Amino acid sequence: MGRQFKARCNQCQTEFDVREGGGLYFELLHCDSCGKEKAIRQEEIQEKINNQNPALSYQEKVEAIAGPCDGGHYRFAAKTRCPNCHSDDYSPAVDANGQVRMAFYD
Repeated sequence: MGRQFKARCNQCQTEFDVREGGGLYFELLHCDSCGKEKAIRQEEIQEKINNQNPALSYQEKVEAIAGPCDGGHYRFAAKTRCPNCHSDDYSPAVDANGQVRMAFYD
């Protein structure tokens, strides 16, 4: 299960959307350098995963399927980054009522 929320960068105060985790039909990875996200359909994963080294973990296989990003690699453990300053230091943003709005998806 994944989640989506509005975040505020702790470095430059820019607000942006964060999506974390995949869903039932896809895996969601982020670049470890720029934070760009990449969704990979389970259908694509299942087509390609059996042709890979059996010694690799599921995550390593999916990261290999994702391929490289400009200057980095798509990783499960990489976080979204601020689109303004590229920091990965952020907090969930609160709305006018002091609430964090978060959506969960599958």
